[in-house]
Amino acid sequence: MIDTIIILLMSLPLIVLGSTIGPDSSINFGPRIPKAKLKSVEGLKRLRRIKIALILAGSFILVGGFACLAFHWEDYQLVVILIPEIAAIVYMLLQLYKIEKKGKSILVLMLSIIVILGVLLLIGTLPITATDNNTTIRNDTLFIEGSYAKEIPIASITQVDGNATVPDIELRTNGTSLGENNVGYFQTKEGKDVLLYLHSDDTNVTHIKTKNNEDIYINFKDSALSLDFPNKLKAAFRRPVKGK
Repeated sequence: MIDTIIILLMSLPLIVLGSTIGPDSSINFGPRIPKAKLKSVEGLKRLRRIKIALILAGSFILVGGFACLAFHWEDYQLVVILIPEIAAIVYMLLQLYKIEKKGKSILVLMLSIIVILGVLLLIGTLPITATDNNTTIRNDTLFIEGSYAKEIPIASITQVDGNATVPDIELRTNGTSLGENNVGYFQTKEGKDVLLYLHSDDTNVTHIKTKNNEDIYINFKDSALSLDFPNKLKAAFRRPVKGK
């Protein structure tokens, strides 16, 4: 659902803007380009180019974004959304600058800000899945730190399976996917909600089941940690809880 909203928010404004842009539109073109320049032969030519670029970019994001969802191409979804968005905005600013032919320093500043923000958005999503799981067991609680952090009381755990098989995933409901990294909330093909903390392939996975009927699957980039984790968790799981 969140992915669908993001796709619509990133694509539809471009399509609407491209469909309505023109010399008499109410859009404030930066320092307000005189209508005489917008209605000149050069101005109309540039505006047509902007119109086509915005509609194409928005349509590409809309179709490409939903294609990524339909065919489970989550690794490419961010690229499909961000690159056309940034390219269309940069192209629009360049065309408007060529109509006005002044304010070069402002144009360079605006382009720099857009490119920097785009790069930051791209980089900002990577650490969510790029770092390994950080887990600790203390005070009779399993702590999974980082993105989608979770605290699981040992007493609430009903089952711990090492070398478990991850069920076939149908869709990502609230999580991130990048290569072999899948972190967050997903839904299986059987319609069951699961919580994944997977940072390598589907081997050496530990399955944790809780009294709340939660199914959690976890492994690590470091295969040694993946092998050792279920043993540590089982030892804590079997140990009597303090105070009992």
